Amino acid sequence: MRSLVLMLSLLCAVVPILHVPVPTAQASSSFVTRAGTQFMLDGAPYKFVGANMYNAAGDPSIYECGPWMSNPEVELADWFARSKADFGGKVVRFWAFQRYTKGGTDWRAFDRVMRLAAQYDVKVIPVLENQWGDCTDATKTAAWYGGGYRQPSAINPLPYDEFVRRVVQRYRNEPAIFSWMLMNEAESRGSNGAADPASLLTFTRDMSALVKSLDPNHLVTLGVIGAGQPGTASADYDALHALPGIDYLTFHDYGNNDQPLPGAPIIVKSPLQSALFSVDKAWAFKQGTFVNNTARAWQTLTWTVPAGVSPFQKLGIILRGPYTGIAYIDRVEIGGRVLDFEDGTTQGFTSTASITLANSGDQRMSGNRSLKLTFNQPTGSGQVSVPALATEGAGTVITMRVYVDTPGTVSPQNTLAAAMYKATVLDKPFVVGESGMTTCTSIGGTRIESAASRASKFDAKLGAFFGNGGSGYLVWAWEPNSSCGFAFSTGDPLNGALKRHANGQP
Repeated sequence: MRSLVLMLSLLCAVVPILHVPVPTAQASSSFVTRAGTQFMLDGAPYKFVGANMYNAAGDPSIYECGPWMSNPEVELADWFARSKADFGGKVVRFWAFQRYTKGGTDWRAFDRVMRLAAQYDVKVIPVLENQWGDCTDATKTAAWYGGGYRQPSAINPLPYDEFVRRVVQRYRNEPAIFSWMLMNEAESRGSNGAADPASLLTFTRDMSALVKSLDPNHLVTLGVIGAGQPGTASADYDALHALPGIDYLTFHDYGNNDQPLPGAPIIVKSPLQSALFSVDKAWAFKQGTFVNNTARAWQTLTWTVPAGVSPFQKLGIILRGPYTGIAYIDRVEIGGRVLDFEDGTTQGFTSTASITLANSGDQRMSGNRSLKLTFNQPTGSGQVSVPALATEGAGTVITMRVYVDTPGTVSPQNTLAAAMYKATVLDKPFVVGESGMTTCTSIGGTRIESAASRASKFDAKLGAFFGNGGSGYLVWAWEPNSSCGFAFSTGDPLNGALKRHANGQP
């Protein structure tokens, strides 16, 4: 979030009322890993609900950026204890910028975060730098991503890459760390205002590789908003998160209060179109209307064979479009005849030269087998057909299920639903790094919710998120003594909604 939110949190802060923190669980000594789209901990899938506590590393003798702490040893323990008790928070995301260490010379604040996180069985995500100037030096440009991060600044005496090297080496054996996050809300814009995805991609590739080389224990992510910002939009978002050093995808969800899963339902188009066809005794060719094939989803095509000279020669499907790849056909029904490929053969189907056929168990709509189509020409066009029986002619209903195995083109792009789909394509977990709604006062024109309506709308969001395969959700922002603006705290009804999902309840 930008400085306006930070200013409001400071204005809403009051003298803290300290509670006696009592650890309730033994911290795991294991590191979080990933297996496909899931996080794993101690051999089991690990999903989480958590919160942003951006000033968790605040210390009046080093640096603070609000909400202020006068006695961080006691107050941070109180924050961790209360958030766990209030809503079952498992993960805390916080600013781990260079200023919190006096330029890499004083690690007491970071040491405290790690020690207390372990004590209260909380995992933390240290965010190593900010796209914006808040709590650090200046807004980052494409020039910074293109090499400026290797230089010190007036505020930060260590170059970013050197600071990252030091912090990662210091804490690489710390199991309280969930993952490293390279940036908060990274985006790349040149001096002319145009997006510069190449600089950000190179930065992300090089820095994630550096962290991985220093620390084999922890996951790494970049940290983006994901809603179409310069250098991170559409295919650029895909390229950033496809890097081998990036373990999971992120998105920040603001301004979509009434949409449980913004962007849903998405449409994922493949490059192919298809239509069913017939050829009668006189070789008259007729076809149905072409439809756009979806990507990686079974699609049912149905068509009634029109009038023609009996007996018909063949019945089948045309597939056209610029595609070199794989598709599957399954559960073909022609009148009362069912061809499901369970016998291990192609069941009499043949194809034009541009497509190679094989029986396959790789993908199926039902049963164990299907017909695999390999498109071996760039045009992607071809026909697949089966001889018609004497009883199959005009009026026969053909139903065929088709699956095109390609990531496809997602629409609408740059939405939470689109980003979640891309995570499944990349086979990586997906995390909402920030999501917020305001109560009491508007921030930058945000709609003001009541405490009850905010809780209800977050309940819907988390239900949709985890119901569609999400792995982690972090709300902006937990504060010790405020439930105004984006903040929430003890006593806010939002805690109940979050706790249900933290406990795995729908």
